[in-house]
Amino acid sequence: MVRTSVSALLGSVLLAGCVQASDGPTTTFDGLAGRRTVDTNGNVAMNGAAVTLEGRVGGWVEMNGASVDVRADIGGDLEANGASVEVDGQVAGASEINAGSAQLDGVYLGPVEVNAGNARLQGRYASELTANAGALTLEGDHAAPVRFAGQGRDRNFLGRERQDQSRLVIEGHLAVGGDVCAHEVIFERGATLGGVLRVRADAAPDLPAGLSPDMVEFEPRNGERCDSL
Repeated sequence: MVRTSVSALLGSVLLAGCVQASDGPTTTFDGLAGRRTVDTNGNVAMNGAAVTLEGRVGGWVEMNGASVDVRADIGGDLEANGASVEVDGQVAGASEINAGSAQLDGVYLGPVEVNAGNARLQGRYASELTANAGALTLEGDHAAPVRFAGQGRDRNFLGRERQDQSRLVIEGHLAVGGDVCAHEVIFERGATLGGVLRVRADAAPDLPAGLSPDMVEFEPRNGERCDSL
């Protein structure tokens, strides 16, 4: 019985690495660990402990797993849910990322929503970005408004209140500004603003040389929580 189970498991993992080219409606994977390399006009849905998608997908993509890795050109929407999510490619539709840790790169033509413990966003974003995270590093080029709400833990395991340590680090270009709220907002050297960024934080951020104070509207948070966006 053990030999049969192990053989079946190895067979499913080996098959998960094969190349698929199909005009079918949906390519699926449900298992322990799977990799799909596809060229399809349809959709892709993958569920497993560790799932990886590569290639081209004309429709939507949904990925669920402890470890999710997407390196694909996607013509529709993307939804990725996992403890660790990495995306590098192009998404024509909307993107929704729910993760403990998220890292995005590539080109995103539709709106992007990120909910994560910590996240690093690189690449190019043509539409609005909405993010709720404990810590976010914002790199890349953002052509539409950026909205960020820092999320701190309410209580520790003993039920005692914890201090909010949410943080936003801005290193990229925000073409039209936006609205952000966190315990701490940091502008790194090289950060640029093409529109006004409204900042709610527990202290006014220091601005690097070359960044005009007129581009940042600061409002003290006074210890209040940031509302989810």
